[in-house]
Amino acid sequence: MFKVLIVEDVIYIRRGLIMTTPWTDYDCVVAGEASNGVEALQLIEKIHPDIVITDIRMEEMDGLELIQNAKAISECEYIIISGYDDFKYAQKAVALGVNGYLLKPIDDDELHSVLYEACENVKKRIKYMQMSQQLSASLEVRSAVGEDLVYFGMKNKYLDKAIQIMRDRCCEDLGIKTVADELYISSSYLAKLFKNHTNYTFLDALTIFRIRKSIKLLEDDEFKIYEIAQAVGYKDARYFSDVFRKFMGVTPTEYRYGK
Repeated sequence: MFKVLIVEDVIYIRRGLIMTTPWTDYDCVVAGEASNGVEALQLIEKIHPDIVITDIRMEEMDGLELIQNAKAISECEYIIISGYDDFKYAQKAVALGVNGYLLKPIDDDELHSVLYEACENVKKRIKYMQMSQQLSASLEVRSAVGEDLVYFGMKNKYLDKAIQIMRDRCCEDLGIKTVADELYISSSYLAKLFKNHTNYTFLDALTIFRIRKSIKLLEDDEFKIYEIAQAVGYKDARYFSDVFRKFMGVTPTEYRYGK
């Protein structure tokens, strides 16, 4: 469940929010309450809430100062409540990226609407974090491969040259026979070298070099997916996307916008 922190100096308003809001309808639970910004900041650092609902006007530290300070220690969604219809406060709240700005007395429908939006944003953030972790794990597993293949035993001069060719020319229509011919050895012998000295087949290694290059190109939004596919040796963009997803766990588009 999503953890909610209520920050309000007027106790009956604070307790009213806690007692009357149907938190479970939004898969939420009130994990803490505070009467001022200083106390709230300590709780944020301790419990790391998903959503913070805070009053604007409080002693010691107001709601906007609380949000500014809290952003450095935790990632939350914020809803501001205020008894002041002050446009300057609303402007600052928007600049801080709050989910909603509610005036007292709080309208239940407005609160529920803003709370729903905050919960959806939390879900998106969690999904983004999961995707980022998945990508990081995939990259970590393959990071060494992106620079050098892993050898078991002594290196082989033909294998060294083959890997260099593949790294430099992975964007070409490169097959094991082409590389073997350039090295004046047979395709079967080169395949045997890969089998005996690395974790990968020739095709696996070539694919990894291509995926690594495509990751760099995906960082530039100017390149379309089909252009990246062609740039790394794939004539069919759909096939490229399938290969990318197989190795990275997400499609090229998901990788680009999930970062």
